[in-house]
This record gives sequence, structure tokens and C-alpha cells, in this order.
Amino acid sequence: MGNQTLAALTSGVQLKDWVITVAGNVFLIILIVRGIGHYAKREWGGLITHVMAGVVVAGFVYASDVTKTVLVDVWTKVVGT
Repeated sequence: MGNQTLAALTSGVQLKDWVITVAGNVFLIILIVRGIGHYAKREWGGLITHVMAGVVVAGFVYASDVTKTVLVDVWTKVVGT
């Protein structure tokens, strides 16, 4: 083994980040495939809906902390607390 040290998983942050990244990427792939289908069938409403959903999912996957901050700020402004 040499001088290798195995770090224990001290918190679930790494696991959470990994799960969000993998699940988000899978969801984005599904949205892309379905979006291509809508484009091929000239279903523009479905295509636009999938693009908007993809933007929201990409925000959660690739900028989860920023997205959380924005949502908390919006909620604070709406509720006023």
C-alpha cells in the first residue's frame, strides 16, 4: 500500500454533489433526446418547454449553490421574512 492514506467520508457533501451531478446529467440527456424528437416532429411548444426545463436543471446541476441562493432571495422577497 505504501504511503497511501484513505480519507473517510466525513460528511455527505461529496456524495450529495456526486448524486446531483450524475442525476442532473442523466436528466439533461433525456431532455436533449426528447427535444430532438420534438424538433424532428416540428412540435415547437414541446421543444421550448424542454429547453426551459433544461435551463432550470442545468442551473441546479452546475451552479447549485448559486441557484439555492437566488431561490432563497426570491422566497425572502415574496414572503417578506
